[in-house]
Amino acid sequence: MTRRKKLFAAAIALPIAVAVGVGLKVRRASSDTLGADACDKDLAAVFEVCEAGGAICEKPPAGQEEACQAGCVMSRCPNHVACTELDPIWCKPCEDERGALYWRTLDEADSHCGGPPPFGSLARLKEYSDCYIADVERRCPALKDKPKWYLPPDRRQ
Repeated sequence: MTRRKKLFAAAIALPIAVAVGVGLKVRRASSDTLGADACDKDLAAVFEVCEAGGAICEKPPAGQEEACQAGCVMSRCPNHVACTELDPIWCKPCEDERGALYWRTLDEADSHCGGPPPFGSLARLKEYSDCYIADVERRCPALKDKPKWYLPPDRRQ
């Protein structure tokens, strides 16, 4: 191959390689979960991932969607949220379902216990449930005194 043909081939191959590489990076970025630096670089993206109806705050009880989102954000970015008078959701105690700390506790216990099992495994469901309740109550001892805190509010009676 002559030098001219090699240069021509390189001139065509380089832009194609760059286009393929950029395409893969964009596709990978859209499917990835939040990176370790998301709290510093794009806190809005963390709030978006934690939105009610998403994978983390899938179905919180009515009226608790905002608290669930706040707890999810608090769990992922603890150094970026604080108790302020501007938004009391960050200041409520761990046993208050309308506060971020309650939902952070649930989120962290869920992660600690490996998440609920898929359908069909009653033994694994019992194991997860026991782990989850014990871990939440360890993180927030005030919940031990709250009967059936682990049930949705409308099912506690």
